[in-house]
Amino acid sequence: MLKEISKKLALKKTFFSTQLDGFFNAITQEYQELIYQKDLENSQLITKCEKLEQDVQNLVNIKNDLIKELEIEKKLTASLQNELHLLRENSNAGLNNDLILENEKLKQEIQDLKAKTQTIVENEDVQKLKQRIKHLQEFIAKGGAAYGESIISQKSEKIIKEISEELKK
Repeated sequence: MLKEISKKLALKKTFFSTQLDGFFNAITQEYQELIYQKDLENSQLITKCEKLEQDVQNLVNIKNDLIKELEIEKKLTASLQNELHLLRENSNAGLNNDLILENEKLKQEIQDLKAKTQTIVENEDVQKLKQRIKHLQEFIAKGGAAYGESIISQKSEKIIKEISEELKK
């Protein structure tokens, strides 16, 4: 009778251990697939984020270049205004009129450059890119948190597995 009970207990213990191992293996595989999927998503998001950051940097460089050109144009305009002033004092009316027209043309070009610079600075695309980068950073942070939770789950599974192995003994 005692042998039969021992046999039954041993069979039940083996069955329980087998079922528990299968359960842990299934859960482990499922979490590993989720982790792999999240890693892929994170790498894609990081790549997109880096591309968007590069786009923003390019726009900033374009803005800086236009500002430099605008400063050069301002200096050129100031120089031409000085020449115009000197020529008004020293030359005839016909030459002065040509310089006045050229000066007005340069002023118009400067105003056009200012408008382009302001358009780039206030461009909605830049704002959208910044918002997109912020959104992607938040998404990456969420992915990192999920990854951390997954690691904690794996550790707890490992502990459960160790306990179950101790129970088997």
